Order: sequence, then C-alpha cells, then structure tokens
Amino acid sequence: MPESQPETAALVGKARNGDRDAFAALMERYQEGVFGQMIARCGDPGRAQEVTQDAFVTAFTTLGRLEKPESFRSWVIGIGINLLRRRKKEIANLELLQGAHAPHKEALTAMAGAEQVNAVRQAIEDLPENYRTALMMHYFDKQRGKAIGQELGVSEGAVHMILLRARKALAEKLKDFDPGND
Repeated sequence: MPESQPETAALVGKARNGDRDAFAALMERYQEGVFGQMIARCGDPGRAQEVTQDAFVTAFTTLGRLEKPESFRSWVIGIGINLLRRRKKEIANLELLQGAHAPHKEALTAMAGAEQVNAVRQAIEDLPENYRTALMMHYFDKQRGKAIGQELGVSEGAVHMILLRARKALAEKLKDFDPGND
C-alpha cells in the first residue's frame, strides 16, 4: 500500500538533501507500481524492468525539478512513459523482426494478437490523463478509490465516476476495432 503524501514528501525532501536511504525507501515503495504501469504500456517484462530502473535513475538525478514532492509516484511514472515513447520505434522494429522468423501461420496469429494489444494500448494512451491514471492504478496497481483519489486529488466518489467514464471512453475508442479489416 502506498504511503501517505506527507510521508512521501518528507522522503523526497531528505533525498534532495543527499539522503540515499530516503531515495531507496521511495524506490522500494513505488517500484512495483511503476513497473506495473510500464508493463501495461509495453507488454514486455524485460523492457518494463529496464524502463522502470531508468526512470528511477532519471528521477534521482533530476529530483530538484520535482515541483510537488507529494506527487513523486506520478512523476516517476511520467518519466517512464516518456522513456517508453522514445523507445517505441525500437520496440516495434524488434517485434517485427521476431515475427518475421516465426512460421507463417504462427506469425499471422501473433501479428493479429499484437495488433489487438497495440489498439488497446493506443486507445488507453489517447484517453485524458486522469482517465488513464485511474484505469492503470485500478487494473494494474490493484488500487482502490481512496488511493486513486489521493493520486488524482479528488474524492473517492469522484474516482468511481472517473473510472465509469474512462471505461465508456475506452469502449467507444475500441468499438470499431476489427483486426485485419482495414
């Protein structure tokens, strides 16, 4: 369970003053959630782990730029998302190369599955940030209304409405998806 925002802000303050143990505590506290967000976006545990590590390294070296210490988790996730975006072309090229070596029928099945996964990822990526964060925290981090509300700065009741609207928006974006029929 994530720590409270004041405790997170206190750890960030200590880390900014050179306390490596405080930063290690932040990593321990949020690494699993950041990893969950990264794997949900790229689908590859190895890449997700690499990006998670790189996100924390970047966070450590740029901690002075964090404007709201209580939002450390969201900030690190944002760093990870930016790293994934930069690597997106590399990931796509690697998946195409791997698919080219598979037998024809297996390659077609893998491509259709990859197309569906990519469509869902893109639909989630196109959602407003609060919808995307709420969905990811709920489904991938297994967080509930109160924790999501703290992250988004809204009430627990508002979280339920955001999740409802996010699901509807996602369904709307995917309603015409039909792999292989362009």
